[in-house]
Amino acid sequence: MRILPSLVLVALAAPAFAQDAVRTVEVDLASFSFTPSTIELRAGAPIVLKLVNTGRGGHNFSAPEFFAAARLAPGQAAIAEGTVEVPSRQTIEVRLTPARGQYSLRCTHTLQTAFGMRGEIVVR
Repeated sequence: MRILPSLVLVALAAPAFAQDAVRTVEVDLASFSFTPSTIELRAGAPIVLKLVNTGRGGHNFSAPEFFAAARLAPGQAAIAEGTVEVPSRQTIEVRLTPARGQYSLRCTHTLQTAFGMRGEIVVR
C-alpha cells in the first residue's frame, strides 16, 4: 500500500472591495470659496467626494465636465446637469471614480463665482 502525502488546497479569493479602502475627499463650501480650491485626484481610484457647506446660505459644486467624464456609483441622484446643490450647513456625499483630466469648478449661485468661488479639479 502506498501512502500519498496529504494535499492542502488553499483557495485564494479575489480581494473584496472594502468600503473603508475608498478615499474620502472633503471640500468645504463657504461664502466665496472652496477649500481646497484645487482638488487633486488619481484617475481610476474610487473616491467619496464629501461636500460640506459651512455657510449660512446655499451653495453648489458645479463641474459638469468632471461629472460627465467620471464613473458615478449607482444612485447618485444629487447630481443634476453636472451640479450638486448643498443646502446651508449640510453635507452631501458623492461616490465616483474620476477620469484623467483638468476640470473647472464653480458655484453658480448669484455672484459667487465673481467673488471667487471657483477652483479646479486635477485628475492624474
